[in-house]
Amino acid sequence: MHQRYKKFVISSIQKRGLQVISRRSSIQSYLWVIRFLKPYRLQVLGYILISLFIIGVELLIPKFIQYFVDHLLPEGALDVFLLALGSLAGLVMLVIAFTLFRNRLQRYIQEKAARDMQFALFAHLRRLGFSYYERNPVGETLSLFNSEVKAVQEIYYRYFPGMVITGVTFLVCSAMMLSIHIGLSLVVIPCFLSYYLIGPYFEKQAARLGHETQVKRTAFQKKIYDTVSGLLELRAYQGEDWDTAQVMSKQHELHDKTNLLHFMSYARGLVRRVSVQFGAVAVFSYGAFLLSRDAVTTGALVAFMFYYFRMIQDITFLVTMTSEQKVLMNQVDRLFSFMKQQPDIREYESTSSLSAVQGEIVFHNVAFRYDTQSELIKGFSLHIRPGEKVAFVGTSGNGKSTLLKLIGRFYDPTQGEIRLDGIPLPKLSLKQIRGTMGYVFQETYLFGSTIRENIRFGAPDATDEQVEAAAKAAYAHDFIQQFPQGYDTFVGERGVRLSGGQRQRIAIARMFIKNPRIVLLDEATAALDNISEWEVQQALTRLFEGRTIIAVAHRLSTVENFDTIIVIDQGIIAEKGNYEQLMQQQGVFRRLAAGEERAVGE
Repeated sequence: MHQRYKKFVISSIQKRGLQVISRRSSIQSYLWVIRFLKPYRLQVLGYILISLFIIGVELLIPKFIQYFVDHLLPEGALDVFLLALGSLAGLVMLVIAFTLFRNRLQRYIQEKAARDMQFALFAHLRRLGFSYYERNPVGETLSLFNSEVKAVQEIYYRYFPGMVITGVTFLVCSAMMLSIHIGLSLVVIPCFLSYYLIGPYFEKQAARLGHETQVKRTAFQKKIYDTVSGLLELRAYQGEDWDTAQVMSKQHELHDKTNLLHFMSYARGLVRRVSVQFGAVAVFSYGAFLLSRDAVTTGALVAFMFYYFRMIQDITFLVTMTSEQKVLMNQVDRLFSFMKQQPDIREYESTSSLSAVQGEIVFHNVAFRYDTQSELIKGFSLHIRPGEKVAFVGTSGNGKSTLLKLIGRFYDPTQGEIRLDGIPLPKLSLKQIRGTMGYVFQETYLFGSTIRENIRFGAPDATDEQVEAAAKAAYAHDFIQQFPQGYDTFVGERGVRLSGGQRQRIAIARMFIKNPRIVLLDEATAALDNISEWEVQQALTRLFEGRTIIAVAHRLSTVENFDTIIVIDQGIIAEKGNYEQLMQQQGVFRRLAAGEERAVGE
């Protein structure tokens, strides 16, 4: 029994601790969101002041009714009534004009602050770098810029200014009610107590279901993204029924949670309405009693009822907004957690600069592992001279592509260092490193734009003449001219309207127009047929002239003319030499070549 009690106490303390941490994190997240309003603080202040003026005019109306009922009507002071009515009408016209201006100001604040947040997210996404993209699915990242940013816009548009304004209005209404009759004001308290004794349960359940609904919605959106992205594979494998079943499963889960959320929201609203109506009956009954004793005037009772319903509206708004914000904060917390992620690759505040890059790369005792995985690269040392053509070969999973990522500083070694022209890579700016190097991947990404713009991506300021010259150097000009629109041909999503060889030659044209000193090739011809490979090889041969070339190759025939071939096995250099030397050694490279020959023969 003692042990059970001890476990219960420890569990309770842990849960309480997690709640405190979660609450503290939510406060930090909320303050982080509000920080984006700082550049527009004058507009926010103006919005709040205009709103308070509008509400002030609204709260004058019950006082006007009280004055009319208690004084003007019994005295028959028509001239005073007309004067007061005209003044009130003038104030109402001002309210209409101010409301239009306030709505425009509100939209301005919302859009500007949300825009600044999106820019901050984009900038941070770029700082997180390549490792983030490898660890996180695209659909999840897109959700940050869609659902989560939309939730933040709601805070800017509705919740933050609304709660400030409504809080002030609630205090003013309370003061007005107390000024009319303290005892009558105390009658309202049981109404609030009844709501707060029962209401919080429904509020918490609605908040919990709101969070779960958002999780299901994000999962559903991610599945839709995967379905659209994998449309070709789904048709090729006749997987439409399988995919539809998964989509429907996600949709049913979202539908069930949404229904529960709506039910709980309606139940919450029902409890609130019942409490309000009971309170109104109590106020009216006690007010009638006070009226019969001349303890309160008719006009004062009418004004009190107006203030009561307005205060109930305000307190309901505050409670509802607080609960809804708790749901939104789950999304805001995701944004805040994303912004708190630290990039794996950081630049020094003070970096060196190479006036002219020669293309010398030196690996010194480099080791690397991905996260908690076992070491992939072990004690790797290599000297690549300027203008040298070096190929990394070996079986899959031995770290060949990882070496290219390390050269481009998409990752940093866990041990050792890599130098470019004698300077360690971390001491150079990422801008110079990436500007010095050009990549041609096995799967070239083309933007859904024209051929001209995809080539110009290598040098955004390039002229049309330079674009065509790069295409000619990459042996791409002839096939481009065969399209009716030529260089203005749209390539489709990810370049689907072009063949694999055409896409690769567009990528090589990018390299020509960028004119990098170092070219990194990651199995650039592995997915091509023989004819396409020959065409791409012709373009690559011209690209190689005068540059340092580092290539990852599976087809050994593509690196026969390279100066040095490095055989990678188990993360280390197993063999090193040119093609003829390695073939004579009767080692790993010879076995790889023999395996390739058998595969071609079959």
